[in-house]
Amino acid sequence: MRLEAVIQLIIAASFVASWFVTPIWAIKGINYSIYLTPLGYVVIFFGNKALVPPPTVFAVWLFALDAGLVPIIWRKTRYPLYLSMILAVLSLTMLVDTVLFQQRYLQVRGYVTSPTPNGYIYVQLPHVSVFEVPFYILLALVVITVVNSVTGAKWTNVQVIIRRRKITGGNQLDVIKGVLDRVGVKYEDVDNGVRVGGTMVLLKGNSLILVKDSIETEVSLDVALAELVRAGADQLIRTAGDDYEGE
Repeated sequence: MRLEAVIQLIIAASFVASWFVTPIWAIKGINYSIYLTPLGYVVIFFGNKALVPPPTVFAVWLFALDAGLVPIIWRKTRYPLYLSMILAVLSLTMLVDTVLFQQRYLQVRGYVTSPTPNGYIYVQLPHVSVFEVPFYILLALVVITVVNSVTGAKWTNVQVIIRRRKITGGNQLDVIKGVLDRVGVKYEDVDNGVRVGGTMVLLKGNSLILVKDSIETEVSLDVALAELVRAGADQLIRTAGDDYEGE
């Protein structure tokens, strides 16, 4: 699982969680206010509260949450990155549509509309509209999905930095693991060694022992790396590719 996909999921989850805490958009005025929550518009008029749930409001956070989950669940091709970008854009589109619902049905020619027990009331009161924190988190989600879809979720170099640290320090076994990490070869840790497919390299004292076809041979670091990378290439041909690498 790539760090970029995890970041995308965290942003999506943060958006949904923050929206349940604070409204994404609001109209604020004296004795009158409207708050857009994940369940719909909460209209407060002189202390009376009413909930107006437009259907599109549910699509906003459902699409956003799906945009974060899709690259985590489906990772074998680049298509989930494109799908998550589409879902994030759809989430923003549904938000715009929900705000337009307010402009169409809850505000007419400068007059605001408030539900009453037996109908609606039109009243002109000073008010201002504001976007709150969840809106900007949603924008960040759209941006990150676009970046991930364009770069194939490879825009961060944090993993490369970690791997370089492995290579620059430690014993020969640490160097081998660091190189295998950098070239993307999946390996299995064994006692004092690593295994890639049917090839294993063990560290005995200061010597590297190559175990292949039940034959043990003392080899240099370069030979050990070459054999493990070759085994990794053979394994890659027989199995599926890395995350988001398929067409």
